Amino acid sequence: MSTFVVIGGAGRTGRRICERLTGGGHRVVVASRSSTPQLDLTGKPDPAIFAGADGVVIVVEPPRDRDAAEAAMHGGVAAVAEIAAREDIPVVLVSQIYLTRAAEHPELRGVIEARARGEQALRESGAQYTIVRPSWLHDLPSAGVRIEQGDTGEGRIGRDAVADAVVAALFDPSASGKTFELYDDEESTSPDWPSVFAALHAD
Repeated sequence: MSTFVVIGGAGRTGRRICERLTGGGHRVVVASRSSTPQLDLTGKPDPAIFAGADGVVIVVEPPRDRDAAEAAMHGGVAAVAEIAAREDIPVVLVSQIYLTRAAEHPELRGVIEARARGEQALRESGAQYTIVRPSWLHDLPSAGVRIEQGDTGEGRIGRDAVADAVVAALFDPSASGKTFELYDDEESTSPDWPSVFAALHAD
């Protein structure tokens, strides 16, 4: 049995990740603003929360306010990454598409740019990491999943498919150091994640 800290595990996507991990016989520590232990990414995370963890997932819906988004999605992610690097704990960060083209959504630009800085802080931290970039999220099942790199696509993706990708990345070392996007695609099949991860380009 492994232990995983899921930051944002009480959210709509986070709950699905937690369900998969507990269903696999693993221990899950849900860390959020309303849980025990309490963790608010806009503040300084307590390193004790991560003691004994075999992996960390960050799956937080960002504040819409630019300053709060910067504090959480950049500063908070960087702080967790620093702890993870020091304690040698792998991190899977759930981010989003449009990170390289924030100008396409000016109403979300502050959030997108904060997420981009958080991604880069994780990459530069020295921690083992995987970055999953969902397209627009929905709650319906995904008939098939398309995996891309380069942040050029458009589309939607089901939260269940995102949860599957996150959990697969936690257990596959070949996902480390890689960033990829997820889209619904009826012409694609359910991913064979080990093959997908092995074929991805490293950052």
